[in-house]
Amino acid sequence: MSAKMIVLAGNVGAGKSTYTRILSEKMNFLPYYESVDDNPFLEDFYYDQKQWSYHLQTYFLFHRFKSIKKIIESGKNAILDRTIYEDAEIFAKNLHLTGKMTDKEYSAYRDIFYTMLEFIKKPDLTIYIDTNVETIKNRIAKRGRKMEMQVPDDYWKQLDRLYKLWISKYNHSNLLIVDGNKNDIVEHENFVDELIEKIENKIYKNA
Repeated sequence: MSAKMIVLAGNVGAGKSTYTRILSEKMNFLPYYESVDDNPFLEDFYYDQKQWSYHLQTYFLFHRFKSIKKIIESGKNAILDRTIYEDAEIFAKNLHLTGKMTDKEYSAYRDIFYTMLEFIKKPDLTIYIDTNVETIKNRIAKRGRKMEMQVPDDYWKQLDRLYKLWISKYNHSNLLIVDGNKNDIVEHENFVDELIEKIENKIYKNA
């Protein structure tokens, strides 16, 4: 049986890293996390998005590509805390729409993105954590990253709109949508067990 790759999707603060940690432990999958704390452009970006948007998004994209490459080469079951598709279809797109990434930068970025897609496998399952803006703002405040807490509400609302549009057309893999507003993966053990059962039905039913 070939190795399986699960990816998480959802807005900032949706709980992707927490889902990745818990599911990887319960299912014995290797976890792969987004490069946040060691990202050299992230803090600069939050204070000057126009200057640093291209640098930030290119760094995220390259890091995601490397993670997927490692997963493929390992031949082991793995779970990744963000899809590579969100980099282009949500975050870079939003920056371009709001004038914080130039036409030239966005075009160059998408050329890199689509070239990378030719060399990586698609996920076996995408888990989308559907959360509203109020929920993600509460979680952002709880984890206390100052640079995130200073971001205006309109930014999160625009990302939310792009996510809803993107997920309505998503066709890269099997899809499982989770209500992130009412389900707490940390506190509700029954929810975790039910979620794992749904995941296994999705990724192994045709194995």
